[in-house]
Amino acid sequence: MTAFTRKYFTLFFIALACAPLPSPAGGHDGAGAPPREAEITRILIRNVSVWDGENDAAVADQNVLIEGKLIKSIGDGADAADNATVIDGRGRLLMPGIIDAHAHLAMTVPLSRAVDEDPTYMAALSVKVAELYLMRGWTTVRDIGGPSQGLARAINEGIVPGPRVYPSAMYISQTSGHADFRGLNDPHPNMGGPLNATWNRYALLADGPAEVKRAARESLRMGATQLKVMAGGGISSQYDPIDTTQYSVAELRAAVEAAEEWNTYVAVHAYTDRAVLNALEAGVKVIEHGHMLSDDVLKRIKSEGAFLSSQSFGFIRKFIQPNASGNGGKAASVMAGVDNMMETARKIGLPVAFGTDTFGSLRAYEVGITEFGYRKRWFTSLEILKQATSHNAKLLKLTGPRNPYQDGPLGVIKAGAYADLLIVDGDPLVDVAVLENHEQNVRLIMKDGRIYKNTL
Repeated sequence: MTAFTRKYFTLFFIALACAPLPSPAGGHDGAGAPPREAEITRILIRNVSVWDGENDAAVADQNVLIEGKLIKSIGDGADAADNATVIDGRGRLLMPGIIDAHAHLAMTVPLSRAVDEDPTYMAALSVKVAELYLMRGWTTVRDIGGPSQGLARAINEGIVPGPRVYPSAMYISQTSGHADFRGLNDPHPNMGGPLNATWNRYALLADGPAEVKRAARESLRMGATQLKVMAGGGISSQYDPIDTTQYSVAELRAAVEAAEEWNTYVAVHAYTDRAVLNALEAGVKVIEHGHMLSDDVLKRIKSEGAFLSSQSFGFIRKFIQPNASGNGGKAASVMAGVDNMMETARKIGLPVAFGTDTFGSLRAYEVGITEFGYRKRWFTSLEILKQATSHNAKLLKLTGPRNPYQDGPLGVIKAGAYADLLIVDGDPLVDVAVLENHEQNVRLIMKDGRIYKNTL
């Protein structure tokens, strides 16, 4: 092969690799495939009652004009819409898409199987999970651990349907921490043991500030928009009791420094007072779970201006026995604190981000939607809706320049915001549980100004 021929073929394959993929075929509920960005013009949604994600009531008889992926105008000015596709809401409620603040799209099999499972099978399941989320009206997820960054890319490129994804990439855990899922006889990967290629995409074991900082930088390199660090014992792991405190203040501060150098933040898994106090001392901005916290530490979270991202775990209550041992016993000890944590948070005015923490099987993801109804034990339907929309959007903004969606605000309906919208039957402001029956009650699903479901 001559030098000219080699150069020709090199340029040819570079051009081929850089060529854009064709738009995907197919669609949902007759809506068709999401069109190319250049093909999107205008959509006018008429005659809807608009709840904007922030106020205490909806405003009736509104029109909303969408141009491209953003909301152009609301109200009287939305009437002037030449060449717009018109959708008549017939007085139904228009609201922002739901945001799940604690999801695991790539944790699609039980953690005990993840090390040995076929990664392509797990990836295929994650595509199904992403579609499931979107088709019930959950248009954004903060993926708080696991290799979801490739899935996020495929969704953003229009290859597969799914919600917006804020990936955390690999968990960061100490040896014997909540993300140390080795078998009892598996050697340590940092002490000469073989590295499991699959699990290395899920978790990084790091001990001491230097290793923690290296792991944090590796997770950021792999596409994390925020970092997830294990600061205390967990339910699903085998070798860390729930009361254990994981990582010193110095180690946690190393992760915070690495995140701040990238202008983003650290979220920690923690249930107990000591774990949370260490995290706050290190500058952590988001506490995940927190079910066993005392009133004083909940007040400290509020005074520090940190976020509490928690869940009811209502869908697993029927599987928990009060006197259980092993992981079941750990779950029981966590669940014993849920009522106090939620009630105290509401009493002191500490918002609780809406999340589900579902993982491990398709069935788990399907029942996660019952989080709406379980939260009614502590919050009004309006409070829950605000948690799942505008409040969660504030949490997402902590990613700063690492935020992959910079064109407008999320979780609200206002001019300039992303057109992530739902039209629903019933009134979720009065009874948020109507959203659990999404197949019947969620009549229109729009993300990025593109219609994925329309049964109006």
